[in-house]
Amino acid sequence: MVTTLTFSESGSRLSPTLFGICAVELIHELRNKFPELKLDDITSIDDFNWIGAFLYVDDMVLIARSATQLQHMIDACQQWSERSRMKINHVKTKIMVFYETPAQRASRQPSHFYLTPRFPLNKSPTPLPLDKPKDFTYLSLKLDPQMTMQLATSHTCQKINWAYQTVSAIAHSLKNDTPANPRGTRTSPLILYRIWQSCVLSTTQNLRYLLNSTQVQQVQSALISSLQRTLHCFTAAQITMLELEIPPLILRQAEQLGSLHFRYTVTHTHLISAHLYTIRCQRKASNAHPQHSLENRIERAYHALGLSTSYPGPPTMPMSVALAKPGNRGKSYTTYLNPLVTAEWI
Repeated sequence: MVTTLTFSESGSRLSPTLFGICAVELIHELRNKFPELKLDDITSIDDFNWIGAFLYVDDMVLIARSATQLQHMIDACQQWSERSRMKINHVKTKIMVFYETPAQRASRQPSHFYLTPRFPLNKSPTPLPLDKPKDFTYLSLKLDPQMTMQLATSHTCQKINWAYQTVSAIAHSLKNDTPANPRGTRTSPLILYRIWQSCVLSTTQNLRYLLNSTQVQQVQSALISSLQRTLHCFTAAQITMLELEIPPLILRQAEQLGSLHFRYTVTHTHLISAHLYTIRCQRKASNAHPQHSLENRIERAYHALGLSTSYPGPPTMPMSVALAKPGNRGKSYTTYLNPLVTAEWI
């Protein structure tokens, strides 16, 4: 997280362009200092296989192969920030080490990471320790160091409960703050369901990250519980979902994984993640990939939707998708999968 010391007005149209110009300089500097941080298996996209840093708007993720290398990268970012008259926010800068064993943690050098800002420049550097949290939330997805996705599952269930509280507050307001005549209409089960649908179902957009059916079932249970409490209807969950046309989340997850496969093999093949996915699919037959690996989960999703004949290659493109504009084909393919989900469910 970077705080600028010299900046354009907040909300200015120049701000993203100016930040992009500065950030490009930083990326080039990191690539020149750490050229070894690349994936040699990816050769078809020229030199875009460098993975030392990823930018998402004004957030940056640094990726290193050792603790020492990461500290050197942090120092390089600090030096660039001082030259560019920016200040890195050390409170919002976090360190997370993935798949680290206790033995590796004990022997890691350095064991702590620091920023060493010196503002003003004539001031001696002041080491500021960086936090190493047990979990980290990025783009609404909660990550844990071992990538079990159990925290992401619990966080999704928690968001469902929060959304239910919003629905309850709206329903209470409709019941008590409206005139007597329209009150019955505004608090009807259909209206309550539409409110629930907009508030709660939107929390299940990241099902593709969950690793197993147990995690999906946990989210499903939280979803059904919130729906039953909203409608004050406690019939069998399968009947309620069937009447309201809500497919099981395991099929909704298969739909999301199918759309991700389409993205990686058809519409966004230039991405590093797409190239990594293609390589892993090619090597899946000769390697014992975990059952919860992305390529295995996508293969099971294609079997569940009856599309396994095209896997792992690009899926057959239906006419409705082929006729769509290139930028809309991803959404068109998701729309194409919806009837397949319904057919497998009913």
